[in-house]
Amino acid sequence: MKFSSKMDDNRVKKREKTSLPETKRRRLILKQERANQKNASEVLEGSTYQSEIGLGAEADIETIPDPVSKPTFGAVQKLKNTRPLFIIFDLETTGLIRQGAMPHVTQIGAVEMESGEAFSTYVLPKISIEPGAEQATGIVYDGTSVFAHGLKVAAVPIREALSNFLKWLSTLRNCEVVLVAHNGRVFDFRVLSNAVVCTGLQKQFLDKVSGFTDSLSLIRSKHKKLEKYTQIFLAKHFCNESYSAHDALEDVKMLSKILSNAVSNSDLCKAAYDSETHFLQDKFNSAKSLYLPSLNVLVGNGVLNMSMAENVAGSGLGLHHLKIVHRRAGEDGLRNVFCAKNVHGKPRVTNDCKVLDRVVPKLCKFFS
Repeated sequence: MKFSSKMDDNRVKKREKTSLPETKRRRLILKQERANQKNASEVLEGSTYQSEIGLGAEADIETIPDPVSKPTFGAVQKLKNTRPLFIIFDLETTGLIRQGAMPHVTQIGAVEMESGEAFSTYVLPKISIEPGAEQATGIVYDGTSVFAHGLKVAAVPIREALSNFLKWLSTLRNCEVVLVAHNGRVFDFRVLSNAVVCTGLQKQFLDKVSGFTDSLSLIRSKHKKLEKYTQIFLAKHFCNESYSAHDALEDVKMLSKILSNAVSNSDLCKAAYDSETHFLQDKFNSAKSLYLPSLNVLVGNGVLNMSMAENVAGSGLGLHHLKIVHRRAGEDGLRNVFCAKNVHGKPRVTNDCKVLDRVVPKLCKFFS
């Protein structure tokens, strides 16, 4: 009797909840989103989304590319209410990032901030080391062997080095891992992410590493009036110590000391962004490089501003695709495709009504 009464009460509460105005609004929003997504799929896939495909003489079967997600550098949700493992991380490389071309890794250094456990390995690059990098790091590669400060050292291929690094992470405390590097957002994390993709270790990496924190950006935000933000200066300022810069292991040990004095673990956690971000960034930039040239005509005619054109191109759409969408479904088709959600639940380009009301009619006029 008690159980049946409880079930009756639950049914009454559920009915009351479904009749609330906010619940009804939510249902309408979800219904509209499903309709927009369905319409976008029809536009993107052309006749292949329709029944009786193949019966017509001229079937429209060209498929528009799937949306490419734009990186957001937002907070890592799964780090909330956890005590992550902070791994201070550094790379030595064959040189700098030049016009999007990534250098090769020559050394990986890491230290777990809490326990002080360390990891270091030298890496066999597949390209020569730039003279400036040799001078800064003391690492030399003669095409066969790696030398550090004049001494031959054991070195392994990059895939083996990364696999060993992930195995080392697995030996530490079992929790979410955040990699911390100085200027990591601009350099180390981009080079690391590129190496992970090139070696086919993306899944294993994302299974183990949850986030990235750039200590340079964090210290700048917490200590705004320092003379410099180089590690050598910060070591003297916060720890009153000098050290040998440009050795990955020495760099991470010193950065760990600096961070212990300069910021809290809570600061490190709040400043973290998702470890998938740079994978998305590379895909977005590749799509932008591929499709942006075709959109210059729209920028030149005042149809799109450059920022909008970059977002459209980065999402995987070129001028040819926009023409196809307009031919298939006109203004509604363009709106639906721009608003369609990507795999991360974000709009492909934008769902801002003001932006769409300004841009879409211009596109339709241009294509008419």
